[in-house]
Parts: sequence; C-alpha cells; structure tokens
Amino acid sequence: MKRILRIGIVLLAASALCLVRIALVLLGSTVYLLLLPGVIAMKRDYPHADRVFLWCALLGWTGAAWVAALVFVLTRRTNAIRRYALPPG
Repeated sequence: MKRILRIGIVLLAASALCLVRIALVLLGSTVYLLLLPGVIAMKRDYPHADRVFLWCALLGWTGAAWVAALVFVLTRRTNAIRRYALPPG
C-alpha cells in the first residue's frame, strides 16, 4: 500500500512539473509574440525601435495597439533603405 502511494505521489509531482514547463514555454512564446514588432524594428534598423518596444510592452496586450505597431514598423522605410537608395532622377 505504501509503495502504491509513493508511486502516486511521484506521478503527481511529475505531472505538476510537466504542467509548469508547458506554462513557462507558453509564457515565453507569448512575451516574444507581444514584442515581435520591436524585434522587427531592431532588425530593420528602425530609428525608434525602443519606442516600439515600449509601446508593445505597455499596450500590446490590447491587440489593437500590437497590430498598429506591427503595421507601422512594416510600412515605414528604414534608415538602411534610405541610406543605400539611389537619388531620384
């Protein structure tokens, strides 16, 4: 009887640790997706990437602010593009 109880406790602890691991992975993925516009802004050498990070961190959870930041970052021309673009004419 004690052995069955011990096995039950071990299985319960293993299940709890598995659930904690899943929760941490989901939390990390959510935070990364929340800050994705800021990551894109940094990769595209956007001059105000820090403001995009702050915007997403504070208001990104609303959904509308996250979409607005993502559209803003994807539609703006970056400094790198302007620097290497040919002059008109």
